[in-house]
Amino acid sequence: MRKLPLFLALALAVPSLAFAAKPPAKPQSHGKGSPQVMYVLKGTLTAFTAASGTTNGSVSLLVKSANHHGASLKGQTLTFAVSATTKVVTEGGAPVTVNDDGLVQVRGPKRIAATDSLAEVLQALTARHVVDQGVPDSDS
Repeated sequence: MRKLPLFLALALAVPSLAFAAKPPAKPQSHGKGSPQVMYVLKGTLTAFTAASGTTNGSVSLLVKSANHHGASLKGQTLTFAVSATTKVVTEGGAPVTVNDDGLVQVRGPKRIAATDSLAEVLQALTARHVVDQGVPDSDS
């Protein structure tokens, strides 16, 4: 009978210890890194060099308008790398023509450090999509 109180005390202590000791929390990681957004920049194509094999080309655009994320880039001329995987679209398969209206899409970070320039951060990236929209309207 003396062992019964000792056994009961142990039986009550074990579950309380199990609840008291929480396992260490795993860090919350979705494996995606920082949030990314698409920057859609429209304006005048000022230069274009197609990619050749593994050698990147480039595209320059005088930004006249942009989506919300790239609004601060209006009025700037930006140059982006063009790789073999960059989708280049022209009317009728013609080559990209300088001084045509154009659109460049770049996927980049949603937020940048206060010490960084959005233009510099984006120009370090490769364009995902380049569209030659043809001769500018005379109304512009």
